[in-house]
Amino acid sequence: MQFETWKTALITEIETAADNRAEMVLADPDDPRIEKSQKALFMLADQIRALPSDDPELKALYREESELSQLLRSQPGEPEGRYRDAKEDLLAAYGVDHATFETVGQFLKVLRDRADETISEFRLRV
Repeated sequence: MQFETWKTALITEIETAADNRAEMVLADPDDPRIEKSQKALFMLADQIRALPSDDPELKALYREESELSQLLRSQPGEPEGRYRDAKEDLLAAYGVDHATFETVGQFLKVLRDRADETISEFRLRV
C-alpha cells in the first residue's frame, strides 16, 4: 500500500471510531465522556491529516505496519489481524476507558509500540 493511501485509511479508521460514538450515546446518553471522546478522535484525525508526508513518526508507523505483512513464521494475515484488533481496541477505548493523548506523536508511538510487539512476537516463534 502506498503511503498516502495508508495515511487516508488510518484517518478513516479514526473517523469511523468517532462516528461509532453516536451509537454509544444511545446506550448511555448521560455519559459526558462519549462526546469528549468523539471530539478528541475527530481532532486526532485532523492532526494526522495535517502532518506532512515526511513526518518521521508517521513514516515510522507506516514502515512498521508494512513490515507486518512480511513476517515469517505466521499464517497469511495473522500478524496484521492481531495488530488491527489492538488498534481497534485502542480507538474504541480512546477518551472513554483510555485517556486521550497530549499530542498526535504520542498516539503514533503507542500504535508503533503495538506493531513492534506484534512483530517481535512473530519473530520469536520457533
